[in-house]
Amino acid sequence: MKKYLFVAALILVIASLFMISCSTSSTTSPATTTTKPAPTTPAPTTVTPKYGGTLKYGESLWYGATLGWPGDPGWLVTSPVSNLFFDTILSVDTKDIIHPMLATAWAVSADQKTITLTLRQGVKFHDGSDWNATVCKWNLDLLVAGKYGDYAYVTSVDVVDPSTVRLNLNQYSNSLLTTIGSTMVVSQQAYIDHGSNKDAETWMRSNAVGTGPFKQTAVTPNVSITGTRFDNYWGGKPYLDSIIMTQIGDQMTRAQALQAGEIDIEGGNPTKVEADLLAANKNFKIQADYISISALVPDSKNSASPLANLKVRQAISYALDRDAIVNSLGYGYWVPTSQYAVPGTVSYNNAIPTIKQDLVKAKQLLTDAGYPNGFTTSILGSSVTSFRDMLVAEQGMMAKIGITVNINIIDHPSYTNSINKGWDGLAAAGKLIDANMGWALGTNFGQKVVSNASLDKTDDFQALLNAALASKDYDPALVGKVVKYMDDNQTVIVLNATMRGQVMANYVMDPGFYTYDRAMYWNPGKTWLNK
Repeated sequence: MKKYLFVAALILVIASLFMISCSTSSTTSPATTTTKPAPTTPAPTTVTPKYGGTLKYGESLWYGATLGWPGDPGWLVTSPVSNLFFDTILSVDTKDIIHPMLATAWAVSADQKTITLTLRQGVKFHDGSDWNATVCKWNLDLLVAGKYGDYAYVTSVDVVDPSTVRLNLNQYSNSLLTTIGSTMVVSQQAYIDHGSNKDAETWMRSNAVGTGPFKQTAVTPNVSITGTRFDNYWGGKPYLDSIIMTQIGDQMTRAQALQAGEIDIEGGNPTKVEADLLAANKNFKIQADYISISALVPDSKNSASPLANLKVRQAISYALDRDAIVNSLGYGYWVPTSQYAVPGTVSYNNAIPTIKQDLVKAKQLLTDAGYPNGFTTSILGSSVTSFRDMLVAEQGMMAKIGITVNINIIDHPSYTNSINKGWDGLAAAGKLIDANMGWALGTNFGQKVVSNASLDKTDDFQALLNAALASKDYDPALVGKVVKYMDDNQTVIVLNATMRGQVMANYVMDPGFYTYDRAMYWNPGKTWLNK
């Protein structure tokens, strides 16, 4: 599955919100023209790689409380920390093409009722235990039991022989292989050695015992974690001696640490800080790509909520000035969109009209919905993943049509719990996208998954989604029908597509950012320092 409940940690510098919230224009666009930034892709290295050295990486997006424990919804959320210690069962590139990893072969049965995986032999976990079918089943059983993401389509997992497992499906989905392709695995023996109980689970949440290129050797939770080269790595000897990942939540602090040479890479959602740094200093480079759609998710499942009314959701959509938000806060790294897709990609439905700010129309829709004087609601945000400046801008825009919005930003664990259990009003969310947008739509909004509990996941939406996922291969036309349904019904209120990027010193070579299907995945085992 992919990138997903996800949400990338996006931290912004305050900018020009007075202009946004006080503008009186209802139908005109800002003077600035918004263009879609071009994703940057890693250039192939022609220099012979060097062994040795320690890479220092400052990140805003941390691993949270599930570092080495797969029995948690957060296990399927992307984190750059995870790639140090864990491998995926398969590998998926940015075109949604499947490649071997810990499984060397895969087969979908003719009746699409099973998927069979042939596992790589000779792979060791960091504790010396073996990767085999029993361990694979144990990992997958945890995800199946929780119905996390596409694993809701799996009824059971069978061990066929020591190197073969079979997943039995209650429904075929063409996104399931990409989910398997981004599923990391941990040592079952570590769980057994620590008691096979809640104490073992707690231990594993702070200890990464995987098959990856680096072995965890030190950790201060939510501060830093160190990986030392795993010499028995099945994928070949890593170039680096070690990697130190440090959590640096503040954007300016990360940039200053990079400039001072205290870190070699800073990861996050690029803003004016990074734009200015790259313009002024040629010793740094950036690799970036679109990873998520910013949206407001309504509590439309609650029939007593004003947001259960389509006209209200449409009114909010017309009240928002997407171009102003992008131009004031995106710094060239965002692009406006009113549908759940990135403009210029195969998933973008060109037949859907773009929604521009129209306050007159928005007010009329509110009146038609029975709220001529507006109403009061709230926006729920995360202390880690929400843009406060963006929420303030949205608050000001909705105020112009009579909707009073209270902003409620809470700690990220509580936010995640609300997204999975239910909330009142609107929830600000960065919803991950994918080469297989059917995956993204199902993972974020499908009836089978626990996420977005207060959203009305209608049967009509699910029928269109099922049709898109049931095709043997990804079909953009079928996905386009799902996107159109979401636009017609304003299932979620979409604002923009957001890039994530890593700014790094020029001597950091071959990190592999944005060559894998999951946005935050990279290749620390192949990364090296040219200095």
